Order: sequence, then structure tokens, then C-alpha cells
Amino acid sequence: MYKKNDLVVYENSGVCRVLDIAEMSFPQSGKKTYYVLSPLFLKEGTIYTPVDNPKVTIRPVISRNEALNIIHSIPNAKVCSFEGLKTTELEGRYREASRSNRCGDLILLAMAIYRKARNARRSGKKVSEIDDRYLKRLNVLIYGELSVALNVSQEEVPKLIEAEIAGENA
Repeated sequence: MYKKNDLVVYENSGVCRVLDIAEMSFPQSGKKTYYVLSPLFLKEGTIYTPVDNPKVTIRPVISRNEALNIIHSIPNAKVCSFEGLKTTELEGRYREASRSNRCGDLILLAMAIYRKARNARRSGKKVSEIDDRYLKRLNVLIYGELSVALNVSQEEVPKLIEAEIAGENA
């Protein structure tokens, strides 16, 4: 169980602060113990989630070492391809690929979408709305967690990643 003021990663809301753990009563679920969460990097307001909800993905923020290992693995990462998929299939694949909510998996998905978007631009095509939407959301989630784990600003995270890709030390 998390404690008040812990930083956690909650589903697609990214890094959140645990504001409180409180007994609450809602019409649909009755009286339960809830985490009261506040997203750090998204303007989503307060989140209430039952402490014992098995359907919810909530986990600790990765450690500094895990963050550095993830960044160091980027140049050699094996990235899947989503080229040529229809819109509905593409969105389903993106949703499934992001379901684990693990930072390393989200980076691989972002890399695949980035590569797909880059190929579209090179071919004179427009980047799809789905690609653009997922890439923006993934960047917020990834940069948010890495910034907390590394104790740097979100703006510094892409620079660290670019330095690693270029062969410099992060």
C-alpha cells in the first residue's frame, strides 16, 4: 500500500502524487478505501481509485538506475512496425502495446510511432491523427516518469535521450 505523498504511476495519467488515502462512499461501489491522486504532468484534476481495485494499474515510479538503463538501451532497442495498418487496427494495437504502462514498453511504442511518422513525412504524407495523438501522450508519460526518476525537468529528458542515441553518455 502506498503512503500519502508517494509518487506513483497511474494508468494513462502518468506520475501522480498520493494526496490522501481515505475511506469514501460512492453510489456505485459503497464504502471503500481510496487513493486520492493528483497527476503531476497532466491537467486531469483529482483521481479517486480504490486501493484494492485489481483492474487498475498503479505502480511505483522507476528508480534512477532503471531510468538510466532504459535510456542506455534505446540505441539497441528492437522496435516493432505498425506500417500499413488500418486506423481501427492501429488504434487497437497502440492501446494494447501501451497497456503494460511500463516506461520501457512505452518508449518502444513511441519509437515505433515516431519512425512511422518520420517515414510518412519523408514520403510526403501527413502524419495520422492517431499517431500524433499517441505520440504526444506517450511523450508526456515517458518524459514525466523519467524526469521524476532522474530528478531533472521534463524538458531535459529528450536531450538526455538524444545524447544517448548520438553516442554521448546520458
